[in-house]
Amino acid sequence: MKLDGVLAIREHWAAPDEPVLLCAGVAGASTRFDVPGLDWSGDPAAGFAGKALRGVAGFAGNVASVVSDEDLGARELPGVVVFGASPAALAPVTALAARQAPVAWLVLTPHRLAWVAAVPEPTVPEPTGPEPEKSLFARVGDLARGARDALAGKSSYPAGEPVPTAGITTLAELPRPRIAGAVLAERTLPRGSVPRTATALRLSLVDGSGVDVLAKGGPEAARRLLALVNA
Repeated sequence: MKLDGVLAIREHWAAPDEPVLLCAGVAGASTRFDVPGLDWSGDPAAGFAGKALRGVAGFAGNVASVVSDEDLGARELPGVVVFGASPAALAPVTALAARQAPVAWLVLTPHRLAWVAAVPEPTVPEPTGPEPEKSLFARVGDLARGARDALAGKSSYPAGEPVPTAGITTLAELPRPRIAGAVLAERTLPRGSVPRTATALRLSLVDGSGVDVLAKGGPEAARRLLALVNA
Protein backbone atom coordinates (compact mmCIF):
# COMPACT_ATOMS: atom_id res chain seq x y z
CA MET A 1 0.00 0.00 0.00
CA LYS A 2 1.38 3.40 -1.00
CA LEU A 3 1.44 6.23 1.53
CA ASP A 4 -0.09 9.57 0.64
CA GLY A 5 -0.38 12.91 2.50
CA VAL A 6 2.59 15.11 3.32
CA LEU A 7 5.20 12.46 2.52
CA ALA A 8 3.83 11.92 -1.00
CA ILE A 9 3.30 15.66 -1.56
CA ARG A 10 6.92 16.42 -0.66
CA GLU A 11 8.24 13.64 -2.87
CA HIS A 12 6.07 13.98 -5.97
CA TRP A 13 4.62 17.49 -6.00
CA ALA A 14 6.68 20.13 -4.16
CA ALA A 15 9.90 21.43 -5.67
CA PRO A 16 13.13 20.40 -3.89
CA ASP A 17 13.45 23.85 -2.28
CA GLU A 18 9.70 24.24 -1.56
CA PRO A 19 8.76 23.43 2.07
CA VAL A 20 5.19 22.37 2.84
CA LEU A 21 3.93 24.85 5.46
CA LEU A 22 0.39 23.50 5.74
CA CYS A 23 -1.40 20.34 4.62
CA ALA A 24 -5.10 19.86 5.43
CA GLY A 25 -7.44 17.14 4.20
CA VAL A 26 -10.26 18.65 2.12
CA ALA A 27 -12.05 15.70 0.50
CA GLY A 28 -15.81 15.34 0.76
CA ALA A 29 -17.41 16.66 3.97
CA SER A 30 -14.03 18.01 5.14
CA THR A 31 -14.69 21.11 2.98
CA ARG A 32 -17.69 23.36 3.62
CA PHE A 33 -18.73 26.64 2.04
CA ASP A 34 -19.78 30.03 3.46
CA VAL A 35 -20.58 31.57 0.08
CA PRO A 36 -23.78 33.36 -1.03
CA GLY A 37 -25.32 31.23 -3.76
CA LEU A 38 -23.91 27.95 -2.41
CA ASP A 39 -25.15 25.76 0.40
CA TRP A 40 -22.95 24.42 3.21
CA SER A 41 -21.85 21.52 0.99
CA GLY A 42 -20.96 23.67 -2.02
CA ASP A 43 -24.03 22.89 -4.13
CA PRO A 44 -26.17 25.70 -5.59
CA ALA A 45 -28.32 27.02 -2.75
CA ALA A 46 -32.09 26.52 -2.97
CA GLY A 47 -34.12 29.69 -2.64
CA PHE A 48 -31.03 31.86 -2.55
CA ALA A 49 -32.95 34.97 -3.66
CA GLY A 50 -34.93 34.91 -0.42
CA LYS A 51 -31.79 34.48 1.65
CA ALA A 52 -30.13 37.37 -0.16
CA LEU A 53 -32.98 39.65 0.86
CA ARG A 54 -32.21 38.85 4.50
CA GLY A 55 -28.68 40.18 3.99
CA VAL A 56 -25.26 38.56 3.79
CA ALA A 57 -23.02 41.61 4.05
CA GLY A 58 -20.45 40.19 6.47
CA PHE A 59 -19.99 36.87 4.75
CA ALA A 60 -16.61 35.90 6.26
CA GLY A 61 -17.34 33.94 9.44
CA ASN A 62 -21.11 34.55 9.14
CA VAL A 63 -22.29 31.25 7.73
CA ALA A 64 -25.17 31.02 10.23
CA SER A 65 -27.01 33.81 8.40
CA VAL A 66 -27.00 32.05 5.03
CA VAL A 67 -27.24 28.35 5.92
CA SER A 68 -30.43 26.67 7.04
CA ASP A 69 -30.74 23.46 9.03
CA GLU A 70 -31.65 21.44 5.93
CA ASP A 71 -28.40 22.58 4.27
CA LEU A 72 -26.29 21.30 7.12
CA GLY A 73 -25.47 17.71 6.14
CA ALA A 74 -22.72 16.30 8.36
CA ARG A 75 -22.56 18.25 11.61
CA GLU A 76 -19.06 17.33 12.70
CA LEU A 77 -16.34 19.96 12.63
CA PRO A 78 -15.15 20.26 9.02
CA GLY A 79 -11.49 20.59 8.07
CA VAL A 80 -11.86 23.84 6.15
CA VAL A 81 -14.56 26.40 5.41
CA VAL A 82 -14.28 28.30 2.12
CA PHE A 83 -15.71 31.83 2.10
CA GLY A 84 -16.22 34.51 -0.51
CA ALA A 85 -18.66 37.12 -1.83
CA SER A 86 -19.85 34.83 -4.65
CA PRO A 87 -19.12 31.41 -6.23
CA ALA A 88 -16.97 33.27 -8.80
CA ALA A 89 -14.51 34.49 -6.14
CA LEU A 90 -10.99 33.02 -6.13
CA ALA A 91 -11.33 30.68 -3.14
CA PRO A 92 -14.70 29.10 -4.09
CA VAL A 93 -13.66 28.60 -7.72
CA THR A 94 -10.48 26.76 -6.77
CA ALA A 95 -12.05 24.80 -3.89
CA LEU A 96 -14.95 23.59 -6.03
CA ALA A 97 -12.44 22.10 -8.46
CA ALA A 98 -11.30 19.73 -5.68
CA ARG A 99 -14.69 18.92 -4.14
CA GLN A 100 -15.27 15.60 -5.93
CA ALA A 101 -11.79 14.13 -5.40
CA PRO A 102 -11.94 11.07 -3.09
CA VAL A 103 -8.62 12.01 -1.45
CA ALA A 104 -7.45 15.64 -1.55
CA TRP A 105 -5.46 18.18 0.47
CA LEU A 106 -5.13 21.93 0.76
CA VAL A 107 -1.40 22.70 0.63
CA LEU A 108 0.36 25.97 1.40
CA THR A 109 3.99 26.60 0.51
CA PRO A 110 5.98 29.86 0.34
CA HIS A 111 5.19 29.93 -3.40
CA ARG A 112 1.55 28.86 -3.76
CA LEU A 113 -1.76 27.71 -2.28
CA ALA A 114 -2.96 24.55 -3.98
CA TRP A 115 -5.60 21.85 -3.89
CA VAL A 116 -3.98 18.52 -4.73
CA ALA A 117 -5.15 14.91 -4.91
CA ALA A 118 -3.71 11.44 -4.84
CA VAL A 119 -3.42 9.74 -8.21
CA PRO A 120 -5.74 6.69 -8.11
CA GLU A 121 -4.04 3.33 -8.10
CA PRO A 122 -4.80 1.16 -11.14
CA THR A 123 -7.49 -1.36 -10.32
CA VAL A 124 -6.71 -5.07 -10.46
CA PRO A 125 -9.40 -7.08 -12.29
CA GLU A 126 -11.36 -9.41 -10.07
CA PRO A 127 -10.92 -13.12 -10.81
CA THR A 128 -13.67 -14.34 -13.09
CA GLY A 129 -13.88 -17.89 -11.81
CA PRO A 130 -14.80 -19.10 -8.31
CA GLU A 131 -11.93 -19.05 -5.83
CA PRO A 132 -10.86 -22.57 -4.89
CA GLU A 133 -11.97 -23.38 -1.38
CA LYS A 134 -9.12 -23.82 1.07
CA SER A 135 -8.99 -26.78 3.35
CA LEU A 136 -9.55 -26.31 7.07
CA PHE A 137 -5.85 -27.00 7.63
CA ALA A 138 -4.83 -24.24 5.14
CA ARG A 139 -7.23 -21.71 6.71
CA VAL A 140 -5.88 -22.41 10.19
CA GLY A 141 -2.34 -22.00 8.83
CA ASP A 142 -3.21 -18.59 7.34
CA LEU A 143 -4.63 -17.43 10.66
CA ALA A 144 -1.57 -18.63 12.53
CA ARG A 145 0.81 -16.83 10.16
CA GLY A 146 -1.20 -13.61 10.45
CA ALA A 147 -1.20 -13.75 14.24
CA ARG A 148 2.53 -14.53 14.30
CA ASP A 149 3.34 -11.55 12.04
CA ALA A 150 1.20 -9.23 14.17
CA LEU A 151 2.87 -10.35 17.39
CA ALA A 152 6.29 -9.94 15.80
CA GLY A 153 5.44 -6.36 14.86
CA LYS A 154 6.05 -6.96 11.17
CA SER A 155 5.47 -3.85 9.08
CA SER A 156 4.11 -3.51 5.55
CA TYR A 157 7.19 -1.35 4.86
CA PRO A 158 10.42 -3.37 5.43
CA ALA A 159 13.32 -1.56 7.10
CA GLY A 160 16.00 -0.27 4.74
CA GLU A 161 13.68 -0.09 1.75
CA PRO A 162 12.11 3.09 0.32
CA VAL A 163 8.53 3.63 1.47
CA PRO A 164 6.27 3.64 -1.61
CA THR A 165 4.26 6.86 -1.96
CA ALA A 166 1.22 7.72 -4.06
CA GLY A 167 1.47 10.05 -7.01
CA ILE A 168 0.08 13.56 -6.50
CA THR A 169 -1.72 15.72 -9.04
CA THR A 170 -2.72 19.42 -8.90
CA LEU A 171 -6.45 20.13 -9.01
CA ALA A 172 -6.15 23.92 -8.71
CA GLU A 173 -3.59 26.37 -7.39
CA LEU A 174 -3.04 30.06 -6.74
CA PRO A 175 0.40 31.73 -6.89
CA ARG A 176 1.84 33.61 -3.90
CA PRO A 177 0.82 37.09 -5.19
CA ARG A 178 -2.85 36.04 -4.88
CA ILE A 179 -2.44 35.28 -1.13
CA ALA A 180 -3.12 38.36 1.01
CA GLY A 181 -2.15 36.94 4.40
CA ALA A 182 -2.73 34.48 7.25
CA VAL A 183 -4.33 35.36 10.60
CA LEU A 184 -6.33 33.71 13.38
CA ALA A 185 -10.11 34.12 13.20
CA GLU A 186 -13.24 32.85 14.94
CA ARG A 187 -15.41 30.81 12.60
CA THR A 188 -19.17 30.69 13.28
CA LEU A 189 -20.75 27.36 12.33
CA PRO A 190 -24.38 26.63 11.39
CA ARG A 191 -27.18 25.98 13.86
CA GLY A 192 -26.91 22.51 15.36
CA SER A 193 -23.13 22.33 14.98
CA VAL A 194 -21.01 21.18 17.88
CA PRO A 195 -19.03 23.25 18.70
CA ARG A 196 -20.88 26.40 17.59
CA THR A 197 -17.66 28.33 16.94
CA ALA A 198 -14.08 27.31 16.27
CA THR A 199 -10.73 29.06 16.07
CA ALA A 200 -9.39 28.97 12.53
CA LEU A 201 -6.27 29.79 10.61
CA ARG A 202 -7.66 32.16 7.99
CA LEU A 203 -5.87 32.27 4.64
CA SER A 204 -7.13 35.37 2.84
CA LEU A 205 -6.83 36.06 -0.87
CA VAL A 206 -6.54 39.38 -2.67
CA ASP A 207 -10.26 39.54 -3.61
CA GLY A 208 -11.42 39.11 0.00
CA SER A 209 -12.29 35.44 -0.31
CA GLY A 210 -10.32 32.76 1.47
CA VAL A 211 -10.18 29.54 3.44
CA ASP A 212 -10.58 28.97 7.18
CA VAL A 213 -8.57 25.95 8.34
CA LEU A 214 -10.32 24.80 11.52
CA ALA A 215 -8.06 23.74 14.36
CA LYS A 216 -9.69 20.77 16.10
CA GLY A 217 -7.26 21.16 18.96
CA GLY A 218 -8.67 24.59 19.84
CA PRO A 219 -7.00 28.01 19.95
CA GLU A 220 -3.59 26.64 20.92
CA ALA A 221 -3.56 24.34 17.87
CA ALA A 222 -4.59 27.27 15.68
CA ARG A 223 -1.71 29.34 17.04
CA ARG A 224 0.70 26.51 16.19
CA LEU A 225 -0.65 26.43 12.64
CA LEU A 226 -0.13 30.17 12.32
CA ALA A 227 3.43 29.83 13.59
CA LEU A 228 4.17 27.10 11.05
CA VAL A 229 2.71 29.13 8.18
CA ASN A 230 4.77 32.18 9.15
CA ALA A 231 7.98 30.21 9.74
